[in-house]
Amino acid sequence: MKFSSLFAAALVSGTALSSHALAQAQQPILEFDGNLAYGQGTGGLGVFLPFLLDGGDALFFDASGSFVEGSARQASFGMGYRHRIENGWLLGGYGYFDVFNSDHGNSFNQLSFGAEVLGPVYEGRANIYLPLGGDKVAAELSHAFVSGSELKFQAGREFARTGADAEAGMRLPVFPQDMNAEMKVFGGAYWYDGARGLDDTLGIKARTEVSFAGLPGVSGSTFTLGASVSHDNEKKTEFGLTARLRVPLGGSNRTGKAAFDPLFQRIERSDFVRTYADGNGTVEAAEFVHGGQAVGQVITVDAASGDAAAINAALAAAGQNALVLANGTMTLAQTLQLGAGQHMLGGGGVIGVRGQNSRIETAFRNAGQATTLNGTNAAANVVTMASGSEISSLAITGGLAGIAANGASGISIRDVDISRTAGDGIRLDNVVGATIEGANIHDLFICNSNTACEFAVGRPNLAPHAAIAALGTSGLTVRDTVIDSVTYGIFAGSRIDDSDWPPVIANAAHDIVIDNVTISRSRREGILLVAADDVKMNKVTVDNSEQGLDMDLVVLQGTSNVTISDMTLLGGINGLMLVSASTLPEEAKTTNVRVDGLRIDGTRNAGVFFNPVSDIHLKNVTVTNAGTYGAYIYGSEWEFLGGPVKDITLENFRVEGARTAGLYFSGPAENIRGDVSVVGTPLDCLADQGAWSGTALTQTGGAVLRLNGSELEASRLKTTCR
Repeated sequence: MKFSSLFAAALVSGTALSSHALAQAQQPILEFDGNLAYGQGTGGLGVFLPFLLDGGDALFFDASGSFVEGSARQASFGMGYRHRIENGWLLGGYGYFDVFNSDHGNSFNQLSFGAEVLGPVYEGRANIYLPLGGDKVAAELSHAFVSGSELKFQAGREFARTGADAEAGMRLPVFPQDMNAEMKVFGGAYWYDGARGLDDTLGIKARTEVSFAGLPGVSGSTFTLGASVSHDNEKKTEFGLTARLRVPLGGSNRTGKAAFDPLFQRIERSDFVRTYADGNGTVEAAEFVHGGQAVGQVITVDAASGDAAAINAALAAAGQNALVLANGTMTLAQTLQLGAGQHMLGGGGVIGVRGQNSRIETAFRNAGQATTLNGTNAAANVVTMASGSEISSLAITGGLAGIAANGASGISIRDVDISRTAGDGIRLDNVVGATIEGANIHDLFICNSNTACEFAVGRPNLAPHAAIAALGTSGLTVRDTVIDSVTYGIFAGSRIDDSDWPPVIANAAHDIVIDNVTISRSRREGILLVAADDVKMNKVTVDNSEQGLDMDLVVLQGTSNVTISDMTLLGGINGLMLVSASTLPEEAKTTNVRVDGLRIDGTRNAGVFFNPVSDIHLKNVTVTNAGTYGAYIYGSEWEFLGGPVKDITLENFRVEGARTAGLYFSGPAENIRGDVSVVGTPLDCLADQGAWSGTALTQTGGAVLRLNGSELEASRLKTTCR
């Protein structure tokens, strides 16, 4: 319920009541309060509208709202009647409708009714609270648990409780008669029902308040300070403090002690709906968040389960979509084989599950010991994955590849630590849909042999000993991953059939996301993409600044439709290498590359190397301390070798401290645009003067390249850049 609507309703109701023939509308009383109770501060705003009737009786309308840390928490709408009897006593009755927003994001409604008796010295009241509606879901209290060989899901629940309270109090004669102040003390009790298996809540409470009338400049106003204490069998002892200001709009003739007239005092009641929340809601079958399949049999594997053959037999018997709880250290001389839809969860790890009916998600935790799979056979992968399977929260050492999958789809690898493999850390062949998240891959075999391990376009399917090798894999996401001390960092490429000419792509690598990944000390390329398509790289760092032997840092070889943002490249030979090759399939061209945010520092050769490519747009790039050039633009006179470098944009491209020149041109280049600034570098640009190089710049369609603010004229390239 919106508070603006609530107060609008209050004003409409007040107008309607004021038309009563026997009623005389009084000034609305605004109330502001602040409370500190149970360690939490709240604020409130209310309006009290009284209407005097013949005989000194009154009808009233009351609307209020409370706020916790700036968010709406409660709204109340009520009406009541007060009747004067002999000797200054009042009898009253009232009813309220309350709306309450709980800490768990649920909204509850309740009706409450109360009666009061107010006298010159003594007063008392009683209230009953009747919630409307049933249980609500408290998603964050949901949990999953193993029952026998099944995983069950139990939703959290929250519900409002029926209750009642009563209190009696008196005015203490502690202030002089001529002082516009009063002090009251109260004592009472409260009860809330114990439905749904709870014990009844029984409590006692006491409070005191001191009120002062006639604040300067506001006739009829009152200011109250209060303190309270309560104790019950649920929340034990709690204390509260209150400050309250009541201000009649336009002032009032009820000044002095008349401002304390009980006919106009506030209604004392609990306007916050008392709720209870726990994890004891409906029990239902669970399903995996990854893959969305019902959780099958739950089994536990550990060192006592036997060797790899025995564990594989247990996995096969568990069947599809089994939840495999792995605990402790297991030594494996053969490959562990996860079946279709099976999810292996290491000790201490969590896995996402949800209720099949409620669709509420929660995390199930394996309470076992931290898990390590130790592969002792350098010719065998440690774990292989089938379609729909998941591996989470374990360490893998040794073996050929730590984790491998071939021809699978929809696999997930999370929170794994992989080290000391003889081959790749993670090996994916012809996989459709794979997520690698939170991996730490480090200290793998380092191959220094160019003959055995250097990537070559003549063998485009081979980049051995990579932390992550994905060949012919589409729908690959690598996120929040750290790679250190490896031969290659990430190799992702199309599987190319070069058994005949021309070569063709057998399994395409496309839809690749590399997000928040750090690669350091890779002996060869940090990221190597070959004949890939539709690639997104964000927050990627490749740092090879602490080693002497390395290769280019990020290489796009025949790779198209790429976006790069917030990338940092340190060390290496060339930072970003953009290249095509005539020996790759015809469609494998490096084109349509968009870079926004790239920092390159300390390369031994160029910051960015262009080698027959087209439609490349670099924005917000800084190259510092390059060993030779900020950018090397290397075209070919021969079309079968790629032809000229063309359609390049360098926007806000800065070169600082390059050893030789900001830009280097060799071979033909066409339509190079942008703004390049070069500082702290011997030459702004340099052009290959060799007779056979074919170095030339051709600008058409208004293409303009500015160096330090001045246009680099195409016809004067060789005379300007020397």
